[in-house]
Amino acid sequence: MFSGSTDPRWEPLAGRLPAGRFEIGKDGAGLLVVGFDGSGPSRNALAYAAGLARRDEAALLIAFVESLNTAALWFFAGSPIIPDSGADLADDLRDELKGAGVPWQFVSVRGDAARELETLANAYMADAIVVGRSRHSWCGSVAATLAKRARRTVLIVP
Repeated sequence: MFSGSTDPRWEPLAGRLPAGRFEIGKDGAGLLVVGFDGSGPSRNALAYAAGLARRDEAALLIAFVESLNTAALWFFAGSPIIPDSGADLADDLRDELKGAGVPWQFVSVRGDAARELETLANAYMADAIVVGRSRHSWCGSVAATLAKRARRTVLIVP
């Protein structure tokens, strides 16, 4: 379904995972899925989710979704321009979450962003999906799509 790995130096992901414990009756969130692509709005969403996770003693599952339905490479003067890859973003995340005090894990998947974030949230029994506002209204908004069809809380951070 998806592949992802954690660097042993990163903080371990605790919380409600398929192989983990599922707590019934917990107040607040246990696990938040965060859509992250390195953009300003996604960084705002990550900061908001990290603060919420810290207050609720929850974990973060941070996902980068590489789109397959749009051009993965844009050419300018014969040279490919490659969007941020999962490996590049993993380095950014270490800096962003250093000292945040929340357990987290990063995964990189391919497909439709809204569908993949919802799939991850279902697989990991997440309480909510946190995303930044859309940067491009012409290609459809991940946030709007999730708000319409997700089966759990969706937090859209400006």
